[in-house]
Amino acid sequence: MKTIAKAAPRALSTLALAAGIAAAAAPALAGGEATFAKPAPVREGLFVGLNAGGAGSQLMYKDGTRRISEDPLAGGFGQMRVGVGLSPKFAVGLEAVGFDSKEDDADWQLGALVAAATWRPCSNGFFLRAGLGVGGGEFTDPASGDQLEIDGRLAWLFGIGYEWRLGRHAGLGLAADGIGIDADGLTGFEDDEAGAGGVTVQFNWYL
Repeated sequence: MKTIAKAAPRALSTLALAAGIAAAAAPALAGGEATFAKPAPVREGLFVGLNAGGAGSQLMYKDGTRRISEDPLAGGFGQMRVGVGLSPKFAVGLEAVGFDSKEDDADWQLGALVAAATWRPCSNGFFLRAGLGVGGGEFTDPASGDQLEIDGRLAWLFGIGYEWRLGRHAGLGLAADGIGIDADGLTGFEDDEAGAGGVTVQFNWYL
């Protein structure tokens, strides 16, 4: 009994010492976890990117009071961009957009260079994109089959999409973009507009 009585205080002292060491080490361990926490993805600064996918053409004009839209032609759709992220939610840059179709002997080439802005309203990868610039293209007249051309016209871009981050500096996403180009005088009718819209795979590299 005397042995047990003597050992009991020693055991309690040992437990108290261990508890004290654990309490002192807890902040250091917490600091270590903070040190090794996963770094946030880069959203600010320079970035470059490209999109590739498929789209359909659009040619609309006005005949009197009727708004006419020609049947779309399927083709390839691509984009290249360079810009700067001003904040985690907002970026600006230059966007080159192109569409090419060779379907049913109707050749279409569209191109535009726009100043674009990208807005991420949420903390996830959802984004909205819009821009204005200049564009032009070559078209096959659906009625006569003649080749028509426009150049240096007002162009606009609208897009929506979602981007998944691949580490800190890369992002892969899906986007639905459309471009429109003022094509007055192209068909001989009124309010001519040409354009294309489709779905692409998007890749961005944040430097």
